[in-house]
Amino acid sequence: MDQSGSDIVPDNREAELQRKTEENCNLVEQVSKLKNQLDDCKSQLVVDSITLESSFEVEKRKAAEEIATLQRLVHETIEESSSTRTLYDDELSKLQSYIQQLQKEIIDLKHEKNQSPHHLTQEHSSLAPSQVLNVLTKGLKKLGESIEDPKKPQDDSDVLSSLVEPLADQINALKEKLRATDEQLQKCKECGHHQVKNSDKSATEQSSHVQLDATTSTNTSFESQKLFGCDMCSNYEAELVKEQKKTSDLQARVVACEKAAERHKEELLKEIGFRKEMEEKWNEKKEQHKQQVTELTRATECTEQDLKELRQHFNKVCSDMKINLGRLTHERENELHELLLKTHQELIMEKIGKEAAEQSVNTLQSEISLLKDRITNDQHERKGMEESLDLEIKSLRKQIDQLDKEKRKFLATHEKFVNAERSSQDILTDQKRKIEDLSETVKTLESQNSELKTRVSSLQQELHTTETVQKDLVRLSQSLQVRWQHEEDVEECPSCRTGFSSSRKKMHCRHCGQIFCGPCLSRTVMSGPNSRPSKVCDVCHTLLVKSSAPYFSEAPPTM
Repeated sequence: MDQSGSDIVPDNREAELQRKTEENCNLVEQVSKLKNQLDDCKSQLVVDSITLESSFEVEKRKAAEEIATLQRLVHETIEESSSTRTLYDDELSKLQSYIQQLQKEIIDLKHEKNQSPHHLTQEHSSLAPSQVLNVLTKGLKKLGESIEDPKKPQDDSDVLSSLVEPLADQINALKEKLRATDEQLQKCKECGHHQVKNSDKSATEQSSHVQLDATTSTNTSFESQKLFGCDMCSNYEAELVKEQKKTSDLQARVVACEKAAERHKEELLKEIGFRKEMEEKWNEKKEQHKQQVTELTRATECTEQDLKELRQHFNKVCSDMKINLGRLTHERENELHELLLKTHQELIMEKIGKEAAEQSVNTLQSEISLLKDRITNDQHERKGMEESLDLEIKSLRKQIDQLDKEKRKFLATHEKFVNAERSSQDILTDQKRKIEDLSETVKTLESQNSELKTRVSSLQQELHTTETVQKDLVRLSQSLQVRWQHEEDVEECPSCRTGFSSSRKKMHCRHCGQIFCGPCLSRTVMSGPNSRPSKVCDVCHTLLVKSSAPYFSEAPPTM
């Protein structure tokens, strides 16, 4: 009876070992899946960081281009205003000199008319002053329009040339008319010298009285007509009155033109002041933009330096972890080799006698109980690790979603930056703050990644040691427990845990001697000198057939 109980214990032990081995395989698969997820998260983070850096560089380049264009526009406006101002000053000086010249010519004409008032005919006197005045008013009007319109500085020279040429022609025509009238006066003197003298006296008196009062001049002309019956003299007097009126009108128009020139000059001075004020504002804006650009470039260089230092630190930590992992792996392999040598020596010592074998069985049972406790502890730790890893994966996914949201926000701010130049400083500060947040998240993710790597390496090492120990224990139990079981000692199949009946018969494994049901004893192995097929259990088939899959790669037996 004691012997049958000792036979049941190794069977349960083997089943437990198989189940634990299968659980360890599942743990290895889960750990590999978690590693793949971590690699995906790392690649996604790297891609996001690269995209953020590229977008930041694009924004920086666009801001520099905008500032350059603004500076170029400011310089162009300053040069244009300076050139137009010099042109306006030159044109004003030319106009002033030309107006003074016209005033002198008008004064000379007045003196000539006062000295010889009878030399103008009716036809020429009615045409020349009106034409001169019309040309002068048109030229001043065009000049005012050219001053009001700063976009037409090239037309000023054309306007002045069009103003000067007809006036010069009119002056030449007036000189020719004066010569013709002088010739006519000489002829009149020959026909009646006495009458001409009287008419000259009356004309001089009439010119002096006309300047004081127009009515007195008309009365004197009528008196002279009564006194002198010469039709030519009366015509000369009437023409003289008309010429004096026209000269007064011309003087009034010249005064009006001078006032218009003064008004245009004042407007030009206002325009120059406005241009100077705009230049000062542009210079202030240019200095502000330069200061903002320097600050942004300084902040960008600082962030790039911090990112470079973080990458160097991360690479150094990774290299240190790899070195430590290789050293620990080598130490564990040496320890396992020593443990295997010790177990082989113990097996040789146990084969000496039955008592030593029983003692070794007892020690193995105690070790198995310890292993069970250790495996239960490993299961609890594994569950805790799985929960913590799930939480970390969820947090990483949330962070990735948050990074995607921030990426979309960054793109939206990019569009606003292009459309609204005035809010560039606020948007750049927001982008700077977001970059700092992203750098902090990268730091946290790198620390979490290093922790997960250490955990995965420790789990892999523990799994490897557990697998090797369990395989050694299975081989040890198989080598020690080779005994033919009796049918009355077994009530159920140790593999599938189903009870035996008339339809489910008891069958022995030809290698280990244990009793199994027919479905569980389906594998065969060639044995004996004649190579006869013998039915064996799954564990024995795994041990005897080298090309078969490991027993622990299959599902463990149900308890």
